[in-house]
Amino acid sequence: MNKIINKALFYKEWINVRWVTLLTIVILLYYKVYAVIAELNGDKSYMAMEDIVRTDRWFYNGFYSSVFYFLVMAFAIIILAIILFIGEKTSETQGFIASMPFTRKEIILNKWMVGVLSIIISFVVTFIFLSLVYVAKINNLNTTLNPYSELFKWFFMDTFQYICIFTFMVLVQSIMGNSIVSGIVGGAILLLPWFINETIKVLFIFISDKSAKVFDQVGGWLNIYGYNSTQHGMFEMVNTSTSRMSSNQYYNDYKDYGLKLLILLILTCLFLCLAYVSFKKRNIEYNLRLVAFKNLELVFIWVFAVYTGILGGETFGLGISGKGLSVFCICTVIFSIAGYFISKGLLKILSSSK
Repeated sequence: MNKIINKALFYKEWINVRWVTLLTIVILLYYKVYAVIAELNGDKSYMAMEDIVRTDRWFYNGFYSSVFYFLVMAFAIIILAIILFIGEKTSETQGFIASMPFTRKEIILNKWMVGVLSIIISFVVTFIFLSLVYVAKINNLNTTLNPYSELFKWFFMDTFQYICIFTFMVLVQSIMGNSIVSGIVGGAILLLPWFINETIKVLFIFISDKSAKVFDQVGGWLNIYGYNSTQHGMFEMVNTSTSRMSSNQYYNDYKDYGLKLLILLILTCLFLCLAYVSFKKRNIEYNLRLVAFKNLELVFIWVFAVYTGILGGETFGLGISGKGLSVFCICTVIFSIAGYFISKGLLKILSSSK
């Protein structure tokens, strides 16, 4: 382990990402701890006013109440990866570091370990605060309906997921030169499989007018950003005076929890291996290029063109006009051609001759 962790490199990288760690902690405290406290206080006031016992699960209702959490956390992870690479790429100090007695393996692995440490620290701090809230409110909770083990399930799922996403961002940073564009491209690429599946689903429904549940199931596995999302369930709200059901309430629960953790672990190992190979083979002289590998420029062009074409086809061919498959195809072709030339222009503008 000592051969991998270089104290000088580790300290340098940690200094750069300290503020991102604090930002992530603030995000988690707001969307998790504050949300749970607000939910509990709201339930307490509601039960006192309406004489109703809510047999809900505080962890789920307060914990997964905001859809903005997924977007903000993804943004924070992208920023974390950018910060780890942007200094050396823009200031051209990576050549200086490479000339020192550090191996490429040490450089990339220390960056990855610092990022992982930042993520783990953020979730551990949040886990501690949530545990304190649980202990403080335990007298008002039904521990059977609100088990403490749910905290551990959330901790491992979210930690594994965002480490996996971060590792993919490290891979993209190792392949591409421009750090900011790399972050944007990396964040978009992770959505590409899900986006294609959704487009096929819309076309299938549009043409056949049949249910497309299989596409929803496939999409759930393709969208890594949504692995920590939960499935809806239902419970009853009971009146304390009449002991009869007042209304139905909904809670959330994980689906395929163990399998998703396994997939995230496998993907993390795969992305890390690819990042190491890419970083080891890249030429430092190409740090300012948009794509550091000449033979991958064509891949970038066509992926960008396909992404733009599908987005334009679904938005203007189906979403706005809704006129049919022919309009979708025309819009897809037009936007694909536009995306092709835009990507070539980006390669020319954002690449350096070095």
